[in-house]
Amino acid sequence: MAVKLYHADAYAREFTSVVTGVRRIEGSVTAVALAETAFYPASGGQPADQGHLDAMEVTDVLEEDGEIWHAVRPSAQGQVEGLSVVGSLNWERRFDHMQQHTGQHILSAAFLQALGAETLSVHIGTTCTLDLDLPLLDDEAIARVEDLANTIVTENRVVAAREVEIEEAVAMGLRRPPRQAGRIRVVEVAGFDRSACGGTHVRATGEVGAIALLRHERHKGGVRVGFQCGWRALRHYRWARRLITSVATELTVGEPDLAGAIGRLSIRAREVERELETARLELLGYEARALIARATSAGTPACGQGHLVVAAAYDGRAIEDLRALARTLTAQADCVAILATDPGRRVLVARSPAVAVDAAAVLRETVAAFGGRGGGKSEAAEGTAPEAPSTAALVDAARLALLRQAASGEGAGGTAPPRPPAAPHEGGAVA
Repeated sequence: MAVKLYHADAYAREFTSVVTGVRRIEGSVTAVALAETAFYPASGGQPADQGHLDAMEVTDVLEEDGEIWHAVRPSAQGQVEGLSVVGSLNWERRFDHMQQHTGQHILSAAFLQALGAETLSVHIGTTCTLDLDLPLLDDEAIARVEDLANTIVTENRVVAAREVEIEEAVAMGLRRPPRQAGRIRVVEVAGFDRSACGGTHVRATGEVGAIALLRHERHKGGVRVGFQCGWRALRHYRWARRLITSVATELTVGEPDLAGAIGRLSIRAREVERELETARLELLGYEARALIARATSAGTPACGQGHLVVAAAYDGRAIEDLRALARTLTAQADCVAILATDPGRRVLVARSPAVAVDAAAVLRETVAAFGGRGGGKSEAAEGTAPEAPSTAALVDAARLALLRQAASGEGAGGTAPPRPPAAPHEGGAVA
């Protein structure tokens, strides 16, 4: 069982130890066990340390049955058991985790004391979060908790850890009941918080630095809060400072007026979006009328039942536009719309409610001719056939599928209402 140097001294950055075991993990990665180690293994929401054992990079650390295994690369070569190695921590990473972890203890106690909110789970990593048993959280409550937490920081209270028997730990009044039996490691922020914890912590709260609560959101019936401490909080402040200054300069307003200026921009943006959508729909209407007129003037029926067929092929037009165009076409006239576009050789078939055509069946036959795929409903369907030679070829294939369906009399299952005989038409607008 390895001696955990990080419990005796969380500030130990280098150490010398003897290799007690080696095992291969995968590829060029080997796991090395040591008689004693300052490397903290991933546990309790805190990530593992990283660093080096001699020239080998330590990428991960895990504890299994009291043994602490260090994943290293390049692979430990030859028989190294019994040899001494020098371990060195990535101290910036370790100290960051110490700041975040001690800050989390302070925050959890602050939430409990200020709002009566228990911490349900903790995550410390690239992002740091607390899950709390709160139904909601507002700005006033956040300010109360932040103020209390940062007061504890500025008072520079001692942070100490010791091992006690389970009975003593319970009698000490821990913030959360311990989950294990036997001896318990208790971390105490003097006069403020006691918690069972095996992680690494700073010596005094002043070393945590500023504690900042970030975004919060509803999560599994409670609230999840993001936070940052120390150097992380300072870096975040600098980023926010640059962002605010940049946006205020761009909008030519003072920082106190920034929120109002952004609000006005947001309102105007929504107005412009509505105006653009209105104009888009008007243009689609003009385009649909032009396509219908061209198809009407062409001559003979394309689907064998006198229904108008409006067909067009495009290069680079978004499929979303074609869906909107198909809806406009089938609303303006009793017709079948066949529309195709690149890239991707995408094709869409749609019909008006009064037209007895199974658009999905036409679509499936069309794309199957080129090894493509697609689907939909009787009213509208779409698919892709990348192997089709062109979008025009897709349109032609859909016309043939439509003619075969009409000849077979299948249609849309006879659900469309009857229509009087119509003069022959030919669709065929190609754009």
